[in-house]
Amino acid sequence: MRRLILALVLGVFAFLAACAPETSGISVQGVALSNDDLIQGHVLYEAWCAGCHGSKGEGQFPGIGALEPSPITNRIGAPPHNTTGHTWHHSDDLLVRYVLEGGFTDPANFYFMPGFGWRLGVDDARRIAGYIKTLWTDDQRMMQARTTQQEMEMMAGQ
Repeated sequence: MRRLILALVLGVFAFLAACAPETSGISVQGVALSNDDLIQGHVLYEAWCAGCHGSKGEGQFPGIGALEPSPITNRIGAPPHNTTGHTWHHSDDLLVRYVLEGGFTDPANFYFMPGFGWRLGVDDARRIAGYIKTLWTDDQRMMQARTTQQEMEMMAGQ
């Protein structure tokens, strides 16, 4: 009888584990994202971000350096979010703020990035940031996590 109960309990645990969303190992603002979250983040990125930042995160002017102005417009385009860019230098909070509030730049030298908080919520912004993290190397993700942690510690000390 004990073996039957043990087998049933193990079967229930196996079933629950199979039904649970698979974690991706990526988190944003302390929220662990599932693989489904990252897929949704990719869809949202394609809908709201790829038009300027490129569908592969290559930036507005992929043949030009991330902080080099376009020779045609003399303005710096939307930066790359892949390994060639500097997005991974920013904390999670700043990445989420960029999505929701827009870019904080000089319109004379940069293209304006609108905020999407009027249509997207914090969870959507986290999913987009999570998807962007999939475009980075493991080392870039580790350094960005360290930046995020340092910012959280600094803010907690205030």
